[in-house]
Amino acid sequence: MGQIARRIAEYLNQQAPDDVKRIGGLDPDAAEAAGLAHDMGHPPFGHIAEEELNQLVLDEGVSDGYEGNAQSFRIVTRLASSDARDRRENAIPGLNLTRMTLDGLLKYPWPSGDRQNPKKWGYYETERDIFAWVRAGRPARQRSGIAEIMDWADDITFAIHDLLDFYCAGKIPIDRCKGRLSSERERLIVSMFGRKPEWLPERARYLEALECTVDQFPFEPGERYGNSVQDRARLYDFSTGLIRYLVGSLRLNPSGSLSIVAVNAEAKREVDVLKQFIWEYVIENQDLAVVQNGQRGAVRAVFTRLLHAARDKKYYLFPSGYQGIAAKARDKGERVRVVADCLAGMTEKELMHFHRCLQGLAT
Repeated sequence: MGQIARRIAEYLNQQAPDDVKRIGGLDPDAAEAAGLAHDMGHPPFGHIAEEELNQLVLDEGVSDGYEGNAQSFRIVTRLASSDARDRRENAIPGLNLTRMTLDGLLKYPWPSGDRQNPKKWGYYETERDIFAWVRAGRPARQRSGIAEIMDWADDITFAIHDLLDFYCAGKIPIDRCKGRLSSERERLIVSMFGRKPEWLPERARYLEALECTVDQFPFEPGERYGNSVQDRARLYDFSTGLIRYLVGSLRLNPSGSLSIVAVNAEAKREVDVLKQFIWEYVIENQDLAVVQNGQRGAVRAVFTRLLHAARDKKYYLFPSGYQGIAAKARDKGERVRVVADCLAGMTEKELMHFHRCLQGLAT
């Protein structure tokens, strides 16, 4: 994602230098950094754990809950460490990133409780001061050019790389969706418009986008992907050609009130359709429901146990890196946030191992 964000910024600097200047510049380094930092706030097990953590934090009375984008902003400004020092040689919290980079990370430049978009927000109350510094002089709710680029790069990455990864793993049968008579294609279409009824007025255009993408896919239903050099090269040609087209589908709109970057409508539909393969065969796969229920249970159990440990001053139950941090929490709100930080910073394997340890099951 970081590489795609950099390439988009480079492309716009080459193609529209005057427009880039009018919006205050697009530094490719800042675009890449924002792309790399974007997913830092995703907890183990991804969106299901994000939902679970949000509800757990809210249930404990912390009103801005848990949100992956806000957590990414918190990580790079408060939690991560760097070699940055102030004039007295004291360590500066966070990564000491530039204002442009931090603004590029703000995909949702508003706090929780926003009436127009209540499901997503970009920062917690604990980072309000940094948010105010980053956004000084910018129109309210208007994302920066870097943030727009990062968002489109994220869409491209999700739509293409995730799709191909799951295809190679045998999870997404995109090859079997070729041809108008394909039963797999028809099943996908029914599900797609069931999830996205707002697409129905433009049904023909979305079907055209689906057909165009599937027809270009380099494997036929009768073929089998074998991970050979030739097979990988065919997928590489498909993905790079599609990425090149999508990178070139952006244009700048310096006078835009909320969005200063515009995406070609046809390209947007293609990406939207590609995402539906992930939703159909991965996210809404019923075979994963039991596993995901267990993952939610592990998140709840670890969160609850650590919160009780912080309340009872049993800091030794925390991972070593968080014991001192938990001990410094001054009130319940800070304890809740520290526990969420700790859990979200674990890998999936670390969380499950920690869960087993708390139950006395680890060896």
